[in-house]
Amino acid sequence: MPSASPSSPAARRDVVRARWAATLAFLTNGAMLGALIPHYPQAKDAFGLDADAFGLLVVSLAGGAAAAGSLPAPVLRRWGSRRVVLAGSVAIAAVVTAAGLVVDAAAGAGGTGSAPWAGAVWLFAALLCAAGVGDAIVDTAQNAQGLTVQTRLARPVLTSMHAGWSLGAGLGAALGALAVGAGLPAGLHLGLNGVACVAVLAAAGRRFLPDDGRPVPDDVAPGDAAAGSTEGAAAGPARSAAWLALVPVVVIAMAGFGVEEFGTAWTALFLQSERGLDPAAAGLGAGTLLLAQFAGRLVGDRVLHALGRRRALAGSLTVVVAGLALVLTAPAAPAVFAGLALAGLGCAVVVPTAYALGDEVPGLPPRTGLAVVSWLMRVAGIGLSPLVGLLATGMPLAAALAVFPALAALGLLGAWVLGRRRRRPSHRGRDTPPRPDARGVS
Repeated sequence: MPSASPSSPAARRDVVRARWAATLAFLTNGAMLGALIPHYPQAKDAFGLDADAFGLLVVSLAGGAAAAGSLPAPVLRRWGSRRVVLAGSVAIAAVVTAAGLVVDAAAGAGGTGSAPWAGAVWLFAALLCAAGVGDAIVDTAQNAQGLTVQTRLARPVLTSMHAGWSLGAGLGAALGALAVGAGLPAGLHLGLNGVACVAVLAAAGRRFLPDDGRPVPDDVAPGDAAAGSTEGAAAGPARSAAWLALVPVVVIAMAGFGVEEFGTAWTALFLQSERGLDPAAAGLGAGTLLLAQFAGRLVGDRVLHALGRRRALAGSLTVVVAGLALVLTAPAAPAVFAGLALAGLGCAVVVPTAYALGDEVPGLPPRTGLAVVSWLMRVAGIGLSPLVGLLATGMPLAAALAVFPALAALGLLGAWVLGRRRRRPSHRGRDTPPRPDARGVS
């Protein structure tokens, strides 16, 4: 069937449908992984792990994602975003369900008075690693589809799609907490969750667009893209300055990612062991943070437009530091949950903005800065939880978790460093919204 012209009503309707289909892809991806979070304390108990070993275990997911390396790119080129998202999501649902069955088996063995199967923890870690590889591939594919939609619409929409991921992860964690509270076996809960997510995705995936077109950066008008690309291709002495310019951007990205790591890997355990909440209530902690992040991402583009990147980042990371400090020091559960909500709101725009800043650093080939920021953020994520676990062997868990607000404070310093860079002169009128400069931050 011949395709409609890009300006026709039919073509625009197809693009709008594809936008919501891609948003559902982000949502189901978040829901499948978010459903794991409330089961982490169960896994710790079932495998008889201390805090140090638990930190190494939960990092397996991030380790698999980092180990995927450049694999998503050729996979995506070979099969296209629709098939990769669908097949990859089926694989993630299968391995996550298998991980839940391993937890159930280990818990059952412990409940009968015998020691858990010695290889159970290694199998669980291997399944988490496999889920991480699948997530890296699916994430690349759904972002490629989102950028295709963004190119066709000629306006930024990718941030709202990431809000879909936050909503899905929050709902997945909240429903998982209810499942834990109801005594539902982990394998059964994760299996039902995976089937539901794949069914939604199979229906939505029919609306995906063919993979074509170069994406427009989130906050750069289509007419501005060409000027940035020639700058990004510059070589020579500017290359060294470009790598140096990436340093504060990477720190900012790590600070934003650290909030998500805190919520998904440590919140449930902290609320149980340090604040005495039952498993169901403790599981709601991650859901609170992620749902607040979702709300923040819904309005994130408007905040960036109103404040500019530097002020938005500085304000956001200040809120993150305050929220995490409240979580770790407040004795009352309502204050702890308020702190989690503040941290989620504060981190909403941090990682997407860091991606955009990395992509615009001059002196590097196109997309190189974005790839480096994403890669180093994942590598840092691998070390965060093991570091906290190691620290927790010699100090209270709350003190060990202070790593996360400290990292957010470093991100705040990175935003200040970006703000010190000189912007190029602007000849735009007063009523024209400022465009973030490739050499700095508005």
